[in-house]
Amino acid sequence: MSNLKLIIILVLLAAGFSPTVKAQSTAVRPYEGAVHRYTCNGISAGAGFQFYITANADGRGRYDDGLTGEFDIINSKGIVGGDGLASTQIQWNTGASAHIYYVWLEATDNGGCSNRINIQITPQINKFDLLSENIPVDNTVSCPAVASSDGFNPLAPAYDAGTTTLKFIVRRVNGTDNKLTAQAGDTYDWSFEPVLSVDPVLNADISIVSIIGVNSGKLVADVNNQYSVTGTDNEVTVTVAVKNVPGTSQDVKLMIKNQGESRTNLPDSNSANDSVKHRIEVLPVIESLQGV
Repeated sequence: MSNLKLIIILVLLAAGFSPTVKAQSTAVRPYEGAVHRYTCNGISAGAGFQFYITANADGRGRYDDGLTGEFDIINSKGIVGGDGLASTQIQWNTGASAHIYYVWLEATDNGGCSNRINIQITPQINKFDLLSENIPVDNTVSCPAVASSDGFNPLAPAYDAGTTTLKFIVRRVNGTDNKLTAQAGDTYDWSFEPVLSVDPVLNADISIVSIIGVNSGKLVADVNNQYSVTGTDNEVTVTVAVKNVPGTSQDVKLMIKNQGESRTNLPDSNSANDSVKHRIEVLPVIESLQGV
């Protein structure tokens, strides 16, 4: 009979036991909503394997994956190939943080003999957050820009009040550490969709000029208007252009939606800080200047 020697490898295992990981999702301390991969190596080639979850370290209290709503095991069964690896992904759902779980890997050879190993999982409430802010954060009101570089031209045959440029920040908080790279502070890529609006709704000339990250460079939207940010950037600058409208103030709002982190698929945890506003104060109306 084959001797099934199992050695567990978790890419994020070391980080999971670090006291500094409470602010990010890891394989052993996953956020609710996160997907993490669990891998074992050193398994006899040709052995069948199965991942499952129990409530206790001794294997008692085995959960039915189809009935338990707190997690979903993706591709729990298979046959070990020549690389000696067995792997699965697990989605940790809402409610998982109320329990401690034990993820098991059981391998069975052709003669019917089995061996198994487990790891303790302590899910956490999701703290992954993408938020938007003014630059600086308390810069919530400003006068319209009236420099010539902003397009303001009082001498033009058709009066042009020019354009005000605003800058906002979209910031990522509590991203998942990317152990696949050697860069300190590197976390998985993240993405969002920006939505601009203005109140009162009388100005159709409002647009995003650029979205730029230090490491990501100038970003380009995909077909769904999603912007993907390199994981080494914790924030990006969103530059917005708003046509000046004499005689009225304008409340410009930047809202971000469909936020998420790649690989773990973590959703945004706090919708209260998804929107940011900036008021452009009234530009006085001047119809004409004449002399006699």
